[in-house]
Amino acid sequence: MGGVSLGRGLAAARIVIGSALFLAPRTAANAWLGPDSGPGTELLFRSIGIRDVALGAGLWQAAPDDRTWSRAGVAADVGDIVGSSLALRSVGTSKLGPGLALAVAFAAAGMMTERR
Repeated sequence: MGGVSLGRGLAAARIVIGSALFLAPRTAANAWLGPDSGPGTELLFRSIGIRDVALGAGLWQAAPDDRTWSRAGVAADVGDIVGSSLALRSVGTSKLGPGLALAVAFAAAGMMTERR
C-alpha cells in the first residue's frame, strides 16, 4: 500500500474510531477498563475521541508531501503508549492491552506514512 493510500486509510480509521469514542464513551470505557471505571472516564474517552477525529480530518485533507498531521498523530499515539504503559501495574494488562495494542498499531502506521 502506498504512503498516500495508507495515510488516507489511517485518516479514515482515526475519524471512525474517534467518532465512536466520542459518541459512546461508556462502551469504550467498559471494553478497555472494565465496568468499574471511574466517573471521569467518559470525559477522557470523549477527549481522546475528538482528538482522533481532528487528527484524522487533518491527515485526510493534508497534501501528500505534508507530514505535519501524520507526525502529530504519531506523537499522540506515543503519548498514549507511554501513558498506558505507566498505568499497566495499577490497571492491569487485560484491561489496557487492547487500547495499548491499538495505539502501537496506529503509531506504526503513522510512521509508515513518513516513508512515502
